[in-house]
Amino acid sequence: MRIHEGLERIAHENLISFHMPGHKKGRLVPDSLKEIYRHDITEIPGADNLHEATGIIRASQEALRDYYGSLKAYFLVNGSTSGLYAAIMATARPSETLIVSRESHRSIYSALMLGGINARYLYPEIDPVAGACQEVTLEKVREAFERYPEAKGLVLTSPTFLGILSPVKEIAAYLHGLDKVLIVDEAHGAHLKMMGQNHQSSIFAGADLVIHSLHKTLPVLTQGSALHLNSDRIDRERLEELLNIHQTSSPSYVLMDSMDEGLRIMEEEGQTLGRALMGHIRKFEAGLQGHPCLKLMTHPWRDLTRLVLINGEKATIDFNRLESVLRKEYGIQAEYSYDKGLVLITTIANTQGDFDGLMKALWEIDFSQLLNTGEYGTIKYIRPEKNLSLREAFYRDKQWIPLSKARGYTSARMIIPYPPGIPLIAPGEVFSSDIIERIHEMAGFNYNILGIKEEDHHHWVAVVKEEN
Repeated sequence: MRIHEGLERIAHENLISFHMPGHKKGRLVPDSLKEIYRHDITEIPGADNLHEATGIIRASQEALRDYYGSLKAYFLVNGSTSGLYAAIMATARPSETLIVSRESHRSIYSALMLGGINARYLYPEIDPVAGACQEVTLEKVREAFERYPEAKGLVLTSPTFLGILSPVKEIAAYLHGLDKVLIVDEAHGAHLKMMGQNHQSSIFAGADLVIHSLHKTLPVLTQGSALHLNSDRIDRERLEELLNIHQTSSPSYVLMDSMDEGLRIMEEEGQTLGRALMGHIRKFEAGLQGHPCLKLMTHPWRDLTRLVLINGEKATIDFNRLESVLRKEYGIQAEYSYDKGLVLITTIANTQGDFDGLMKALWEIDFSQLLNTGEYGTIKYIRPEKNLSLREAFYRDKQWIPLSKARGYTSARMIIPYPPGIPLIAPGEVFSSDIIERIHEMAGFNYNILGIKEEDHHHWVAVVKEEN
């Protein structure tokens, strides 16, 4: 018996509740919410326990393992962040080293900082047209481990936020020859198997630890995620203890129920729904052909469901304004706009009607009103100089100074455009003129930037307080 069936059985007992949670099966909440509250229980008999699963949660996790083909799978109720924390700290101990792809999500930097783990960065190339970080190549991985042979393993992101896939199978084979560990943040790739791209999934390719944000691309509630253990190079007991540390002791059964139901949909209908989605995407791609201002980003290794609209041959579109027009005039919300493009996340829950509405809007919009008439912004792939470790910089005393005066100072915080959540600068890295210019530029494009303050018409940043 799996989670959903087990929770239904308990709900049908119609128990008088003298246990947590305090809403008592949603008695006082609006009728529109009561159905959700039915399965919001705690670890009473029959409900199992996420942290020592032996019953319905264990059965659902085993089903998740079997679907993806990993050695063991764990539900994450604190998002992929908690899985990345556990994976990274299970691989390297304090003062040990991991090689990290610099375009990683903020949670990876937080894990390194909390674990006191040293990071050595490798830098993927960037596509100047689409502004997209390219794949992490085997050549770059080899160079990094030749330079830092003491590193315990590699942390990379595949697919990236813009859908670029790395050659994980080649990289895993190389690292395993060195007895090193490969951790893949596959937060945006939980759907790859269902879409016929399993040969490009990190579990199939042999990564040791793989983290999925199930909620990003599957019919699962926000935060619902999974960690896959895929080799015996990792101490399982240590990994599970770290999961217990980094996840709440009061896991949401509603969230776990949604993960179990999302898995059931993949098991029973995934291939059919996946084929339908690809049909919608192919029709959309054909319909966009000949557009005077837009085209789709292409790459030989990419997630086929991640659509990124970029400039046509002679266009310079203000994609931030395009996102706004789609929302205000057509009721369409994109995932993210940036100076080179517009990111659209498609899933098996999108219908042909969704794509038809988007196509109609893109052909109706007057793009002459959306041209970027000033100097066109570019994504600068900046490599900050490192002065202190992440952990050392974070725990030092800090002060706030105007961004315009930060050149030469060491950052005390991550400064992060969100989405996608990749730090422009991390604690311990030094502000350069290029980084300062880029932050000002992104603020001018009205990006949501975490880690800065705006006061008195100036941007302020946190820096490590200099010792006298």
